[in-house]
Amino acid sequence: MPTIDEFDLFIEQLLENAVREFKSTEQYKLLQEKLDKMDSDCDTMLTEDEKTFAVECFALLLQVHGQEELHVYRRGLQDGVKILKWLGALA
Repeated sequence: MPTIDEFDLFIEQLLENAVREFKSTEQYKLLQEKLDKMDSDCDTMLTEDEKTFAVECFALLLQVHGQEELHVYRRGLQDGVKILKWLGALA
């Protein structure tokens, strides 16, 4: 029986694979272009103090989003198992 740490590592690897796959899509490319434009705009439109604050804000948002993403991914797997059990596909 796998340990909790092994399960967590497995889930993280699945998530990393899914993120890598998403980053190869056209949708990601378009979003990245928008992010690059926003970053460029920040360089020209904000003072140094404002840029520092904006960078800190975006870093925190990314950290929170990453934790939310991991939670939702885990929950999706748990829900998938529940559905498979309900359908009788798993004992």
